[in-house]
Amino acid sequence: MLEVDTVVFCIGDKVEDDFGLPVQWNAFVKHPEPRFPVAGLSYEAYDPEKEQAVEGVFVAGWSREASSGLVGYARKDGEQGAEAVLQYLETLPAGESSTAVLQRAREAVAQLPHPVVDNQDVVRLAEIEQQKAAELGVEDFKFASNEEMLSALGKQSPAG
Repeated sequence: MLEVDTVVFCIGDKVEDDFGLPVQWNAFVKHPEPRFPVAGLSYEAYDPEKEQAVEGVFVAGWSREASSGLVGYARKDGEQGAEAVLQYLETLPAGESSTAVLQRAREAVAQLPHPVVDNQDVVRLAEIEQQKAAELGVEDFKFASNEEMLSALGKQSPAG
């Protein structure tokens, strides 16, 4: 198991056009000639206008191929995507600190046009839902929509 700060869940028929990565045919564009292929597949984001990789950016699971199959396929694809990321990481110079890389990633995510929910938010949301269940005198409570969850977290939804 990998400890991560943020996971982007991507489930649906198409990827988000405004996420900040190039999109073609309802999917993020993958490098046609990947440097780090796994099982003959590309997990590297690609900018067709610049005809170059989006350096250090990888897509896997349903974020790579929206609605391409069962959850088990998405998991396998995610594992293979992680393998591609590990191959990439092995090529980086040892001198750059992981803190600097993580800070650049956080800055890029902060520039996205939509609210971002990180691991701390997920934990906080679970606590809010437990508190709401206690207030209502029910065993379990879940918000009915993304907008309600974002509001409970004090984040503005894309529509609002």
